[in-house]
Amino acid sequence: MRTPRQGRDTVITTATAATAVSAHSAHTVPVHGPVVSDAVLESGTKPFRSFICKVASRCNLDCDYCYVYRHADQSWRSQPRRMSLETAAQLGRRINEHACEHGLEQVDLTLHGGEPLLLGVDYLRALCEAVTRTAPDVRVRWNGQTNGTAYTEEVLDFCREWEVSFGLSVDGPRAVNDRHRLDHAGRSSFAHVERSIELLSSPRARGLWGGILAVIDLESDPVETYSYFRSFDPPSIDFLLPLGHHDLRPPGKERIDATPYADWLLSIFDMWYAERPQPVRIRRFRDVIALYLGAADSSEEWGLQPVDFTVVETNGEIQAVDTLKVTYPGACELGLNIFDDSFDAALRSPMVRARQDKWRTLGETCRECELVRICGGGYFPHRYSRQNGFRNESVYCADLKKLIRVVTGTAGTDLRRLPRRAEREEGKAG
Repeated sequence: MRTPRQGRDTVITTATAATAVSAHSAHTVPVHGPVVSDAVLESGTKPFRSFICKVASRCNLDCDYCYVYRHADQSWRSQPRRMSLETAAQLGRRINEHACEHGLEQVDLTLHGGEPLLLGVDYLRALCEAVTRTAPDVRVRWNGQTNGTAYTEEVLDFCREWEVSFGLSVDGPRAVNDRHRLDHAGRSSFAHVERSIELLSSPRARGLWGGILAVIDLESDPVETYSYFRSFDPPSIDFLLPLGHHDLRPPGKERIDATPYADWLLSIFDMWYAERPQPVRIRRFRDVIALYLGAADSSEEWGLQPVDFTVVETNGEIQAVDTLKVTYPGACELGLNIFDDSFDAALRSPMVRARQDKWRTLGETCRECELVRICGGGYFPHRYSRQNGFRNESVYCADLKKLIRVVTGTAGTDLRRLPRRAEREEGKAG
C-alpha cells in the first residue's frame, strides 16, 4: 500500500489565488517552455521529515495489483514477519540523531506493511514506546496505513492514546473492492473494510482518520465511486494511478497516447469542483491547483520539490521509495541499515540524491515540456523502462497533460473573475 502522508497538503487561499491571478491571464498553466524557478533548480539535499516504517512484512489480503507481493521484487520473503522492538529502538535513535543534526522539531512516522494491524495493539504500543524512548529530542507524529480488515474499537482506543492517524486503503463499493482486494482464499474483504470506514468516520475517531487511498479501476463508475466515499465524509481522498511503467503497461494504457485515467478523474473533478464549499480534499486536484498557483510543496507524485521521506524495512534496512519494487528486483535498495548507517548516509546515496534533485534526472522531453513544474516528469516508477531506466516520460504522460490542462484551465477561469469581484465589493463598500 502507499500512504497519504508522503507529502503535505498545500492550503489554497483566496489571497494566494488573487496574488497569482495577476501573473497568469491566459487559459493555460503559468509555465511556458522549460522555465523553472531557481528555487527548484537549487541543488543539495533536504533532510528526511517522514519515515515509512515497515513494521509488518506480511498481509492478510492478496490484492492483485500489490507492488510488494505481486511484482518484480520479492524481497519480502526474506524479511522477518515483524520489526523487533530492538530494531524499533534503534530506529528511534537514528531519527533522533537525524533530527538533531538538521534542527527538526517534529517528524512523521508511518506504521506500514504489509498490514501493520495484524501485529495487535499490545505490540504496536510497545513499538511506539520503544521509538519514543530513544528519540527524546524530537516530537514523533504517528500515522499508519491499513487495509481496514483489522481496524477495531480496540485499535481506535490505541490510536486515541497515541494520537495515531490511520489512512484506509479501499477502492470503492463492494463490486469494485471484490475485483481486486480479496484474501488469500479468494474471499471478499468488503464487510470488514466497510465496518472500518464506519468506525473511522464516527465521532470517536474524529481527527484520527488520515483519509482514503483508492487505486483507480477503469471498470468502475467514477461518479459512483466518489459518491460512495463522500457518503462517509472522509477528510481526504487520494485516487492513485495503478503502478506500472513502459515495460508493464497499466490496464487501459496499451496505447501510450490514450487518456482513460484523465477521463476517469475528470468525471470526478467536474462534480468535486462544483461543490461549494468543497467538503473533501482530493489531493490530486489540490496539488495541481496549488502548483499552478506557484506552490513549491506537494505530495510525492507531483512537482519538482525534493522527496523528504525514506523507508525502513522490517529488518532495519534503509530503502528508497518502496513502490520501485514494480520495476526490477533490488530497485529500492541502498545497501544501508539503521544499525550501521545514519539517515545522513542515505541522503548521500546516489538514488536518494537523484530523487531529491528531480530536475537533473529528467529526460530531454520532460525538460522541454511546459507542464514539467506541475507534473515533475511523472511519478518515478511510472517512468521506468529496461532500455532507458528512469529517463523516460511517464507511462501516464498523456493522462497527466490532459488532467493538468483541464484542471488549471477551469481554475484559471475562476481566478480571472476574482479581481472583478473584488472591485465590485470595494465599490459597494465605498
